[in-house]
Amino acid sequence: MPTLPKGYLTPKQYLEIERNAEFRSEYFQGEMFAMSRSNYQHVSIVSNVIAELGQQLRRSSCRPLSNDMRVSVAPTGLYTYPDIVIVCGEPQFVDSNLDTLLNPP
Repeated sequence: MPTLPKGYLTPKQYLEIERNAEFRSEYFQGEMFAMSRSNYQHVSIVSNVIAELGQQLRRSSCRPLSNDMRVSVAPTGLYTYPDIVIVCGEPQFVDSNLDTLLNPP
């Protein structure tokens, strides 16, 4: 039985689908990948690290953000939700939706 070829999604198509989706997905090389769910231990560790980073960075222009912030990794074309991302200075976004960060260090 032949398999159906996978369709290629552009980053713009991915963002349109993702912004309307009930569950999160990441994007790489034209494909969307469903993300697994978190558990209590994972969320607890991320929360503790964000709190500590916030204290360490409080006198700088940098601040930590949680896994709710999607990041576009320009060199690879990856769109991902890292557990923690740090942004320094003025955040830059892919568009006016302000939901996809372009400039983590």
